[in-house]
Amino acid sequence: MLTKLVAAFNLAMSLGAFYMGISMLPFMGVFVEFPSEWAGVMPFSSWSALAMYGMIVFGIGNAVVAVYGFMKKTRVFFVANLGLGILLSLSAALPIVLLGEWYLPLVFFFFLSFTQMTLSIVGFTARGIHRNTEKTQGV
Repeated sequence: MLTKLVAAFNLAMSLGAFYMGISMLPFMGVFVEFPSEWAGVMPFSSWSALAMYGMIVFGIGNAVVAVYGFMKKTRVFFVANLGLGILLSLSAALPIVLLGEWYLPLVFFFFLSFTQMTLSIVGFTARGIHRNTEKTQGV
């Protein structure tokens, strides 16, 4: 049950990454011009590069982990989920380290990464408790 919940969360994260990435590509709204103070400091020089990174790493990555979670219930699923949560946290921390500034969307990204990492840790703990119960009952 927990595995399916975490897999559904990963699916939602994947859809969110694709939605944000696609909304960044047409250069409309707030994504018309890349901030000049970010150029040369951030690893991306345009919104489209940032959108592609987000869609490839977090869109495809979370989709693969979600499919794996729906199909199998192994420890690898929770390890991959934890890895994606750590990667999202590090990606959100990058502008703070490089630019020395906080941006409002970063709070949401930190919340999502914390949720993803917490679900992974709960999954590890639940699997460990389940295995210990099976061993003591002789199953």
